[in-house]
Amino acid sequence: MTDESVEVASPLRECIIFCEVECVRPCCGIDAVSTDPALVEDWCRHARPGAVAGARRQLAELFEAVEDRCRRVTSDFLNHRTHDETARRELLDFLAALDAALAAGDARRPGS
Repeated sequence: MTDESVEVASPLRECIIFCEVECVRPCCGIDAVSTDPALVEDWCRHARPGAVAGARRQLAELFEAVEDRCRRVTSDFLNHRTHDETARRELLDFLAALDAALAAGDARRPGS
């Protein structure tokens, strides 16, 4: 099994930082980030045009990388490593929840 380090660029990075309300990523990793739909919707309302769609594309790519069982994924930004299946599932669940909240927030944006 190979190791792959993934970067999280903007606009997804901006969304995650905005939603980092439970603690801080260097301490608690993805547990520091809330996927509460109301909070994510607030980011969607304030995001620049195209940011939500861009963040969702980035999430799809990240989801694909994490689903690949041939590699362990690490992210310094998220402070998370998929060293076992439990950690992989935790990250996949986080990404899916964030994507669902982004989809809902995008649907509620004016002009959507």
